[in-house]
Amino acid sequence: MSPDIETNKTYMHYLFKFIKPYTKTILLLMLLYAAQTFSALFMPYVMSNIVEIGIRNGDVNYILKEGAIMIALALGALACALVTNAVSSKFSASLAVDIRKQVFNKVNTLSFEQFSEIGTGSLITRTTDDVGWIEETIVQLPYVFITFPIMFFGGIALSFKGDYTLPLILLGAAVLVLGISTLITTRLEKHWQRGEEFTDVQNRVVRERLSGIRVVRAFDKENYEHQRAARATSEMCNSFVTANTVSGLINPIASLLLNTATVAIIYVGAIRLQSNVNLKAGDILATIQYIALIANAVLMLSWTISFIPHIKVSLKRIGAILDLESSIGETASGEQLAGDVSFDGVDFAYPNSQVNSLEGITFEAKSGEIVGIIGGTGSGKTTLVKLLMDFYKPNCGAQSFGGKAYGELTPATIRDNVAVALQKSMIFEGTVADNVRMGNKNATDEEVAEALDIAQMTEFIASKDEGVNYKLTQSGNNVSGGQKQRINIARTILKPASVYIFDDSFSALDYLTEANLRKALNKYLDGKTQIIVTQRAATAMRCDRVYVLDKGRVVGVGTHKQLLRDCPTYREIYDSQMGGGINE
Repeated sequence: MSPDIETNKTYMHYLFKFIKPYTKTILLLMLLYAAQTFSALFMPYVMSNIVEIGIRNGDVNYILKEGAIMIALALGALACALVTNAVSSKFSASLAVDIRKQVFNKVNTLSFEQFSEIGTGSLITRTTDDVGWIEETIVQLPYVFITFPIMFFGGIALSFKGDYTLPLILLGAAVLVLGISTLITTRLEKHWQRGEEFTDVQNRVVRERLSGIRVVRAFDKENYEHQRAARATSEMCNSFVTANTVSGLINPIASLLLNTATVAIIYVGAIRLQSNVNLKAGDILATIQYIALIANAVLMLSWTISFIPHIKVSLKRIGAILDLESSIGETASGEQLAGDVSFDGVDFAYPNSQVNSLEGITFEAKSGEIVGIIGGTGSGKTTLVKLLMDFYKPNCGAQSFGGKAYGELTPATIRDNVAVALQKSMIFEGTVADNVRMGNKNATDEEVAEALDIAQMTEFIASKDEGVNYKLTQSGNNVSGGQKQRINIARTILKPASVYIFDDSFSALDYLTEANLRKALNKYLDGKTQIIVTQRAATAMRCDRVYVLDKGRVVGVGTHKQLLRDCPTYREIYDSQMGGGINE
């Protein structure tokens, strides 16, 4: 289960924060709701006059005049409702966009530790389900704050016009309904919180299932995965069903009490009508209509009260993201750093891990050098790259870039001076040119073509009628693994940088293609620092200096020949791949 993030601020803080940019829109909605509500409120009063004056006296002209007033009130309410719906719909969509944009922008500034603590599954839930609840609630607030007091207090006040006994019955029922609603909702927050947490778990499990569907099927683990999803879904459903069941009691209880009050009013009204000469039939008819209006207002408020615990949870979950301290500067300083990178005695452990992934790492890459990092799976190679990119902070030790300590540089400045081809070749939906230009959005067509040529993609591009405008599907599913890596490399070298990192970026290439690519690459990046992370001895042996990692430690440093002579780990890797007996 993804951990929740504690916050010191109340949920109302976030509510006001989201509302503030839309103050004028909310005021307009409140005016429209007020006009619509007053129209509905005065219609029973006009109807009462028609009954008591027009019908009793047989005054047709009076009836027509008052009827025209009722029609005008109805048309006014209709016009207000149409405008309100249009404004409310636009308000709702804009609000959801703004909240999701705030969350997205904030997430892009978080460190990997913060991102890992929240989890992708939880972020999906927060930006969809939680934002949806917040959106719906905020849009309903103007209606609740205006309609309820006008209908309730206005209806009660006008009801006293005929006889004080009848509205008192309804007032007592309304107070009882609101008291019960508040009492029921006090215990709902924990159920909504637990339900949202298990929605996070369900999202995570489903994402894992979809991304690893080939592995799941290859090992015949469908039933196991179904059980994992079922457990998360079951816990989520139990929490939501409990919360909805309890909150669902409010409406039937409210309806029962209010309808009972209506029957009591009719009964008492009939008695009072016979004994009280001041009470007229029209007053009772008007009072009954006011009862309907007041009952609707009470039901609306009780419905709002029932959702307060859920909204409180959603606001806290969204607010917790927005209140996280950003670890990445908004923009890079523009400072051009030299290509010298060094680590001195660096230790690092991932969050919530008791074991160091890297320990005592001392590493140096001088400007213009080609430095290799080799080791088996799990030796810490990619973790070292993450520290180089300042994705994570080391637990201890010193890091420097261009002669400056990492602490003196913003993460944005560091990454502005580094171009990296990550271990996983990420391809986005779009053309080949679009994917390559992610390295430099201002690159010309000639520069894009040159980068693709260096990456040995010219033949592939020439085989497509669209050329560089060939459309790639999501995740590059219509190209091979080697083609993905080469597009990734083209994107990397297109970016102007001081240091170029290739994290196992040649693993899907055959040896001939890799040799041609490396030859062109070394010529193109002459004078730039290259850090090449690999599991291949054939790739490492062409580097100026090689660092050998094993279990998070540097166990050897030197040239290929030096390591073959002095480092058993490197020789083991070399012999297993090259068959042994070859020293160059």
